[in-house]
Amino acid sequence: MKKVLIVDDDESFLHGLIDGFKAYEDKFSITTAGDGIEALTALREQEISLVLTDLKMPRMDGFELVAHLSSNYSDIPVIVMTAFGTPDMEDNLRDMGTFQYIEKPIDFGMLVEKILKGLAGPSKGYITGVSLSSFLQLLELDKKSCTLTIHAGSKKGVMYFRDGDLLDATAMNLNGSEAAYAIVSWKNVEIEIDNNCPVTENKITESLGFILLEGCRRKDESNAAKTQRPGRGADLGNLDSLNMEDLDLNLSVAPSSQSPKTSPPSQPSAPANPVLAQFISMLSSFPEIISCTISSRDGNVLHQAGKQGNNTANFTTYVAVAAEQIEIAIGASGRQYAIFTLQDDSKLLVLCGQDIIVGLKVGSSAFPETIAAGLRPVLSRIRLSA
Repeated sequence: MKKVLIVDDDESFLHGLIDGFKAYEDKFSITTAGDGIEALTALREQEISLVLTDLKMPRMDGFELVAHLSSNYSDIPVIVMTAFGTPDMEDNLRDMGTFQYIEKPIDFGMLVEKILKGLAGPSKGYITGVSLSSFLQLLELDKKSCTLTIHAGSKKGVMYFRDGDLLDATAMNLNGSEAAYAIVSWKNVEIEIDNNCPVTENKITESLGFILLEGCRRKDESNAAKTQRPGRGADLGNLDSLNMEDLDLNLSVAPSSQSPKTSPPSQPSAPANPVLAQFISMLSSFPEIISCTISSRDGNVLHQAGKQGNNTANFTTYVAVAAEQIEIAIGASGRQYAIFTLQDDSKLLVLCGQDIIVGLKVGSSAFPETIAAGLRPVLSRIRLSA
């Protein structure tokens, strides 16, 4: 029988969960740990199928435990219990995609649902492992002070956080922002965490969101120089390499009840939303992006740049609606993205945020998956209403 490890230093909370899970003892068993050190012992001595952990604990906290899991037990699903308590933070965590979270006080029915999906594995839309970008954003949201040592093969980097702010970084012969850009582009990393931060001077002025985005852009630019594209693994929920040669983008029926109200593409008005304005500025840093359309979820065009047809907003909205319906049907976790191959071998990347839909046309040598990975955390922060 599959076993769930629950890690929390609140004994009364643990006993309450154990009592509640008795109704599901035919589906999974429970073992508990009071902190990360006890959890490591349980992981060594028992076959654990899923870990549910709090973040605030003595001796070894949840951050250290998650870092250890990402390096040594990447196939075990992780559910993080948080007490952040704000919608923005919830949305940021939700869009990380690489691990699940649940907010305290716990909704027991929702927790059971997440555990059952996690035990069911990737076939149920549950992604195991914790990416570096997700872990860094979790540190920022929790306003964590620490020093991270990150290994990727022979490469080693160090990142310094104080109260959730990235102050400095070093990697090989790089320092500051340049080191941070390099580190966030690494794959298959091992994370070590020290809960002390010796750095006091802020040598990095860019936000973490921008660091993640720029790091992805640089990696994409580097990959584009390669003469042969590496093989891609299957990615649940993505619509990749769908040739649009026979697809008429002049949709006769708008995907929403309201036709898009298109603004002039040549000189779009600057958005009043400052976060959206910053997002548009970030888009301009990607030379691979040929054109873009940003629409609200009701089809109203908020921004256009480059040569775009007025029907592009219709199509991207249609794709976003269809993708959400597919995600609901298959139980996918987090918003996915769609990639289409156009007749000229360029790509159309469609991303769906909480309030906006983004359509990006990128060159044939670009890697839209990397661009999507960099944009999604920033996209999740955009709200059109106060």
